[in-house]
Amino acid sequence: MKTGNRLLVKLLLVLGMVVMTTGPALADQIRIGYQRSWPASSLTARIAAQIIQSELDREVTLVPVAVAAMYKRVANGRLDAHLSAWLPTTHEEYYSNLWPQLVNLGPNLMGTRLGIAVPAYADVNSIPELKERAGDFDHKIIGIDSGAGININTKKAIQAYDLGVHLVPSSTAAMGAALKKAIDRHALIAVTGWTPLWIWQRFDLKLLDDPKGIYGTGDHVDTVASPALWNKAPAVFEFLQRFMLSTDAINAMELQIRNGATEDAVVALFVQNHPQKVAAWTHGLTR
Repeated sequence: MKTGNRLLVKLLLVLGMVVMTTGPALADQIRIGYQRSWPASSLTARIAAQIIQSELDREVTLVPVAVAAMYKRVANGRLDAHLSAWLPTTHEEYYSNLWPQLVNLGPNLMGTRLGIAVPAYADVNSIPELKERAGDFDHKIIGIDSGAGININTKKAIQAYDLGVHLVPSSTAAMGAALKKAIDRHALIAVTGWTPLWIWQRFDLKLLDDPKGIYGTGDHVDTVASPALWNKAPAVFEFLQRFMLSTDAINAMELQIRNGATEDAVVALFVQNHPQKVAAWTHGLTR
């Protein structure tokens, strides 16, 4: 990339106007998958992509794809990487089948938690207590996309605890809307909840204790790459190994978007406000 073009990219980045490539991928482009309905997945991928473009001079194609397909496409080389591997528990089913064809570059997000969330005013504190109160919760737990790992674990929890409720798949947005509607009426509701997610900054919630450990003791979100990425773009490979965000940062960005900011503007502002992080992630790396 010529110097003038690089300066233009950086200017557009500050203004939140960088446009990701959406056309057919060229051999030189880096293809990163993300799950559109998971706000953290999209944000993490976009932050990484903008830094790769502006600092490492590599074009990036962001590919929205379902979670199971993300793993398969990285394994078969159709994607170079994705940054949304919830391990070791939530995505165990996907990762365990394909790990020999993947390179785990380590966590990009630590301190995650997930399980069944209820309003703080709900007089239940553990998952087993839902069994006796199933009717008060309308015999249901509101979930997200059908293929999501947290939905799979919630089905396991319903069976393991014999809760007498059913999981209602929806989407992250629909789950959040249902949560708001119930809390506005001071009603009881149970949803699939995890951090980072904007609902924790918007509502007063609690995760129910999980004595059987169905949801694990705390996942981390890892970056997984195609083995071919090292030869294709060693600087990008190394950058993705270094790249790490915090749950507080993701929660704050998700809430900004929920309150009306555009995703591009939020990502650009984060990159602009954290030059030391960007410098540490990219120090000594060249195309």
